[in-house]
Amino acid sequence: MKGVKIGTLFLVAIMSLAGVGASYAAWNNDVDINATVTTGTFDFEIHSIAVVAANGATITPTKVSDTEFTVTVTATYPGWEGIIDVTHWNSGSVALRFESMQVLWTQGSGYLRDNYWIKFYDGSGNVNLEKTCTYLGTKRYYDDEFGGPSSRPYFTILAGGDHVSRVGLKLGDITGHYCEEVKFTFRMTGIQVTP
Repeated sequence: MKGVKIGTLFLVAIMSLAGVGASYAAWNNDVDINATVTTGTFDFEIHSIAVVAANGATITPTKVSDTEFTVTVTATYPGWEGIIDVTHWNSGSVALRFESMQVLWTQGSGYLRDNYWIKFYDGSGNVNLEKTCTYLGTKRYYDDEFGGPSSRPYFTILAGGDHVSRVGLKLGDITGHYCEEVKFTFRMTGIQVTP
């Protein structure tokens, strides 16, 4: 009789555990989700450079790397101005904008460096920024130079798109340095932007 009681107790215990397990299964539901996350790609590069106006001088642009180009100028004169168009390409998958610019003076006297000016034009042909090569010899950031967030849309390049930057070169009204060859190296960088 004692064996029957233990057997019954054992059977009740097993049934209770089975009931608890069934109740837990009924009230608990797990969902497994497998996901793949792919980050965007960032690819800012100078695609091409074209001379728009030489005004009697010779302008020779050369792409040095994805972020640098060199412009050699000869036969300039006081008050001379020239214009080039730089096409930037975004072959990445995320939008980007210009981050910084710098003019590295690679050939020519220091006197000329102080008297050459660089102009950056907006999309309407107006001069957005005009500074000496000496000033732009230090790395400058677009947000600081162009007034911050309000001007960012002009400099945004969508994924797979391009942007043409019009850059002007100007020699001040100086004397004594006619036709001297000068060479500038421009360095421009980009940064990802959230559209």
